[in-house]
Amino acid sequence: MKKKKLLLLPVILVLLLLAVVCAEERKSYEILHSTVMSAPNLTEHKITVVIHTLLPVDREALVKEIVTNHQRLNGGRPNPYYELELYRTRLHYSRGIVYDTILCNGDGEIVTKIEL
Repeated sequence: MKKKKLLLLPVILVLLLLAVVCAEERKSYEILHSTVMSAPNLTEHKITVVIHTLLPVDREALVKEIVTNHQRLNGGRPNPYYELELYRTRLHYSRGIVYDTILCNGDGEIVTKIEL
């Protein structure tokens, strides 16, 4: 009887961990903070995003989705560039563990520098 209880504990822990991961994965990304700096021919957006995933991320698709939704909600600006600071979960954000920082243009394409 004791062996069955000892074997049941790891199974319960694995199921609990799996439930936590599944709950995190079902959430979409969440924008926590956004700053806009604009000049006559340039608009820079710095956006802090929690992506709610522990699995590998398709960076291009994620960036395109965030930029498209941001422009739809906030309107177009002249020559927009976005600096996206990504965190995997809120726990990572609260601990200051950055997953990735991505610079992209207004078309949602990842770039290495701002072009005027």
